[in-house]
Amino acid sequence: MIRSGPIVLLDGDVGRLRRGSGLSTYARTLSTILESLGMRVGSLIGSPAPKRGDELLDAVSVADPQPSTSGVRQRTETLFRMVDGLSSPVARARRLPDLAVSLNPTEWNGLGPDYLAPHLFRNAHYRHMFLRQFTEVHTTDPVDILHLTSPLPIQMRNVKTVTTIHDLIPIRLPQTTTDNKAEYVSRVRTSVKNSDLIVTVSEFSKREIVEILNVDPEKVVVTYQPPTIAPLTEDENSTLASRLFKYGLDKDGYLLFVGAIEPKKNVRRLIEAYLEIDTTYPLVLAGPLAWLWKDEIGDLNTVLGDGARKRIRLLGYVSRTDLRWLYAGARGFAFPSLFEGYGLPPLDALNMGVPTLVSNTSSLPEVCGNAALYVDPYDRSAITAGLEKILEDQDLRDKLRCEGPRQAGLRSLSDYREALARAYACLA
Repeated sequence: MIRSGPIVLLDGDVGRLRRGSGLSTYARTLSTILESLGMRVGSLIGSPAPKRGDELLDAVSVADPQPSTSGVRQRTETLFRMVDGLSSPVARARRLPDLAVSLNPTEWNGLGPDYLAPHLFRNAHYRHMFLRQFTEVHTTDPVDILHLTSPLPIQMRNVKTVTTIHDLIPIRLPQTTTDNKAEYVSRVRTSVKNSDLIVTVSEFSKREIVEILNVDPEKVVVTYQPPTIAPLTEDENSTLASRLFKYGLDKDGYLLFVGAIEPKKNVRRLIEAYLEIDTTYPLVLAGPLAWLWKDEIGDLNTVLGDGARKRIRLLGYVSRTDLRWLYAGARGFAFPSLFEGYGLPPLDALNMGVPTLVSNTSSLPEVCGNAALYVDPYDRSAITAGLEKILEDQDLRDKLRCEGPRQAGLRSLSDYREALARAYACLA
């Protein structure tokens, strides 16, 4: 059914990623909730069109995986991208044919117009990097609201703009990201200036945005994200052991970490703290290798002995379906991150009733309340002691198993929907 509500355009590339990430999960949840509020939600897609000469084929082919490049070819393509990115300050977005938006309901919502602007986000990035200019986007149909899921250097004339700023990690913890810091600071400042409304994910992040970027607090609203992993049903629980067999794991028989392997996640210190424990429970790391991962754990194979390596299971990217089984079977969950704007993995662990250890910094106390064990993420001995408690203190484990789902229940989908509705009402 086509709705007649206002048209909200989201930056569509991240929400269409087949492999989930915090940002892609956020974009998909945001789209679903806005649709439930009666809005027509479309996507602004920057994927390259193959230009085969068939308009429909060109449109739907943006969902195809793009071939990877390397070496000389990659460097040459990057150079052309830089030049192409400076060619024009205006990007014209073409609406995809109606048939295209109904082919796959999981990726094409069919409620609002989807637009294709090949290389938009890439070119806008280079334009801002070299010229400090935002790229203006024109669409073939009227749009009421542009909602950017992160501070992207694009804008639309005479359109209300909402920007989500999850955190200010490139400013607060600059050594953990690969961003060009001068470009990032300029971009986020301009994003704040251009936006009619700033959405963020925690009161902690709101304070950071208000204080560091000198923003009127009335312009910034907090919308807590709900858990993304649902507890197993009784029938599913009966098959848990066989599901874990795929990974060579036993129910209640391992310590779990979920997240990208990158410096801010503090995985190196987690591993070092874990190896000081005399335990047979393996440490399972579920998450892709991200930026600067070699600086974080790249030398472990050479510095660890055979026994230590066997105790650590590096699974890489794990599908959301399999993550449910991994959470459900874990004896404990460890997330001593250095900095989080919100922290969905520990919230999901709480929702699953898994005894959870987290850092006592940034937004994590706000997210986890009294339902987690807190440690100083910079103190390896504190992490070691915390891991021992999570694994062996049965009274603590029982307490956290009860408190976790209650705390996660404070971040419900209905509350998120109401918060978004109140936020969007500010645009009227």
